[in-house]
Amino acid sequence: MPGATIAITRAFGYRVTPTALLAGAAINAGTHAAIDRGALLLWLAKKTGKTGYIEHCQAVRLADDGTVTKEINGPGSAWMELDAALHRAIGIGAAAVTTWLTTRPGARR
Repeated sequence: MPGATIAITRAFGYRVTPTALLAGAAINAGTHAAIDRGALLLWLAKKTGKTGYIEHCQAVRLADDGTVTKEINGPGSAWMELDAALHRAIGIGAAAVTTWLTTRPGARR
């Protein structure tokens, strides 16, 4: 991603500073770790009223021995959809911070 960020901003006549890149990367990395631990995602689901969706839309797995299990956070579950959506939203926010730091008045060009 940093390569694409640098190429696009240079095409518009801006120079991305290391501070701007690091700020966006820090936002992405810090929130990525927090989201993937699960507690933040569950907290947000409770605040937005989406726990019913997480509990209802679980993935069912069939083991080789015929045992059926359900997973609240495996592939195909609501958890995975909400996780991916939250990552996308935060990625957009991190890109916005990087862009603002790059294009604000007084930034080096």
